[in-house]
This record gives sequence, structure tokens and C-alpha cells, in this order.
Amino acid sequence: MTIERRSFISGLGLVCVAAGCGSGEPAPNEPGAKQPGFQLQDFQPQSERFGETYGLEEFRGSVLLLPLYAGWCSTCIGCADILNDVYKQWQSEGLNVRVAAINPINALHNQKFLVEVCDFPLLQDTEQQNAWDALLGTKDDTYVYTPDGVLGTFIDFQADLSQMIVSEAGKAMLRKAIVDAGG
Repeated sequence: MTIERRSFISGLGLVCVAAGCGSGEPAPNEPGAKQPGFQLQDFQPQSERFGETYGLEEFRGSVLLLPLYAGWCSTCIGCADILNDVYKQWQSEGLNVRVAAINPINALHNQKFLVEVCDFPLLQDTEQQNAWDALLGTKDDTYVYTPDGVLGTFIDFQADLSQMIVSEAGKAMLRKAIVDAGG
């Protein structure tokens, strides 16, 4: 039993070291964390920066809503479609918000499914940048960054699917997170 407990604690220590625990800096999915510095290619033909490679600093000055959506996931595609309409509504209301989504490495060949349902920037993760891992994220996670690039809210939809954008409560929760972040 003692050996197992030590192994668990040692493993937890490795996870903490990888995530930056104990460094005085919040983990990438904890409020107060700075935007990571990865650079990804925009594969959304309707985006102003289509085909270009850039980082999240592109969105500074506005609140950034950054979901992790996979092009092979029907739930993600449905959420991207709804988010596209909600985003346009937020802009018409004068909210200072921008949206970009990151497609995972294993969905490279499924980009078209996201492109078809939204017109906000879509960024492709790569093995070299490994953005999803850098964010400590999983499918459907959403990050809300303040205009100066600090994480205001992390939403783990795996923990509470009732707050997804498909519900009115989810839309209201996201809007509140955007307003709270300075939108």
C-alpha cells in the first residue's frame, strides 16, 4: 500500500511539474494564467488572416473566447454553428469579444466540417506547437481571456455539459464570462 501511494504521489508530482504547479504561476487552465505563445495556422477561408500562422496575441485588445473544437466531433460542430450566431449577436450588442477555435492534431483531415458552420478564425494545432496540451485542454474546453491576454475563466464542459452553448443557460454563462473579462 505504501509503495502504491508513493507511486501516486510521485506521479502527481510529475503532473504538477509539467503543468507549472509550485512555480508561482497559475496552470494554463487556471484564472490568471497568461496566454500561451504558440503559433498556429488559420484554416478558415472567411477569416481575415486565412492561411497565415499567428498566435493568440492577435486578439489582444478584445476578450478572446477560445474553445477547443474537433472537426470530427458532431457536438463540437454543432456548438461551433451555434457559437457563430451567438458571436454575431454579441458583436451587434457592442461586446468587445473575438472568437477563435483550435482544431486538434488528430482532426487535421476534418477541418472542413468546422469551416462549413462558422466564419470566425479556426486554428490548426500541430505536433510542434501542441497547443491543446500546452493549454492542458480537452475537447469542448473553453478559455476566456481578458483584453490583455490573461485567463479570466476556464470552462470545463466535460465536468458540466449543461453549461454548453447549446442551452440558454450556457449562452448566458458565456456572455457573463465575457462581460466579466472586460468585454
